[in-house]
Amino acid sequence: MRLLILLVLFVLVLPVTANANEITVRPFLIDKALVPRESVTETIVLKNAYPTRVATLYATVNEISVDTSGEIKEFVTPVMTDRTNTVTSWIEITHARLQVQPGETLEVPLTIKVHPYAEPGEYHLFIGFVETNKRSVAEAKALAGEADGVIVKVTVADERKDSMRISSMTVDRFVTDTDNQQVAITVENAGDTTSAPVGELIFYNNRGKEVNSVSINSENSQVGPGETKTFVASIPFSGDIGRFKANVNLAYGENQRANLYDTSSFYMIPFKYLAMVAGLAVLLLVVLLLLLRRSMLLLPASESGDEVPLFVRDGHNPNPKHHDIDLS
Repeated sequence: MRLLILLVLFVLVLPVTANANEITVRPFLIDKALVPRESVTETIVLKNAYPTRVATLYATVNEISVDTSGEIKEFVTPVMTDRTNTVTSWIEITHARLQVQPGETLEVPLTIKVHPYAEPGEYHLFIGFVETNKRSVAEAKALAGEADGVIVKVTVADERKDSMRISSMTVDRFVTDTDNQQVAITVENAGDTTSAPVGELIFYNNRGKEVNSVSINSENSQVGPGETKTFVASIPFSGDIGRFKANVNLAYGENQRANLYDTSSFYMIPFKYLAMVAGLAVLLLVVLLLLLRRSMLLLPASESGDEVPLFVRDGHNPNPKHHDIDLS
């Protein structure tokens, strides 16, 4: 009796076990490290172990999430919202019905084309193969985790570059009042990533001593690739006089931090001092004109008819010749 039961179980279970292994998919895992715009083609091999039956299958593509051990946690419903981070949109595989003859293998090409602006990171997807005559049934089974297939891991390296430069730093050469007490710093983003340059503007006097400072872009305003933005800062002191220097130090970068430096000099001449200098100049000019006028008035005037004295050198011959002039 016991032998009969074991024989019945063997007859019932063996076909199920055999059917589960009749279609094999290789490889188990495809692991690729790619960069944006890169394309690679892999081959998936399907083997039909049925002795007489033709296997009809459909390929499915689903994004998956995995745990730390690499086990599949869940299947993600396909979406096409943002192709920069949707790995399923980078996959090219036939959607046609696949037929594998008994005892034969079929090679299925799988092409991965990374989006030109793909976000860096790790992406996982599952290429499933379901034996059925309807695609809708294959997709439903794959989404439920009831399909054999290949796990594909795509690692997109971050090769974007952070590159900024200060294209100009301007301040009036002579600062006279609060209306022109400003420093304008123009930053150009020549890289591939958006970043916010932040830092400070430090002011030094002509002896190299720091006198004041002010923050630049404390609001963290972003500068996108190819964009140019001007940050304006007011000179935080007034009433001083002399030559000053403004030094700017900006830090930027998402992938790697970098710094920008620039400097500019200017003269602080408050308007009240400028007015005093102008007044002194005018006063000095008036004084000079008065002195010149007075000196001209004090010169002795020569009258008409005044005798002009004539001096004769000693030893002059008193007997003039016909060609001499008689000076007696």
